[in-house]
Amino acid sequence: MQTSRRAWLKAATGAAVAVPLVFVAKQSLAAKNDALRNSLKYQDTPSGSKRCDNCLQWVPGKTPKDRGGCKILPGDTEISPSGYCVAWVEMKK
Repeated sequence: MQTSRRAWLKAATGAAVAVPLVFVAKQSLAAKNDALRNSLKYQDTPSGSKRCDNCLQWVPGKTPKDRGGCKILPGDTEISPSGYCVAWVEMKK
């Protein structure tokens, strides 16, 4: 009986420690490069038909509606597909 209680306590403690770590790790994967965003005048809204998802620099997220990245903003994974910045370049089809 002692062994099973000890095993249960170890498992419960491990789960209690793992849950917050998973949450923190998920948040740390998302990154913003605020200094570069400001210098490029990035905004989360399009400028007419100019949108991040039709820009040559766009790096798509997992789905077309998910936030993605930009070749000019290294490490920034929070770029909106409907965003815009002054570095926008039309994507040739």
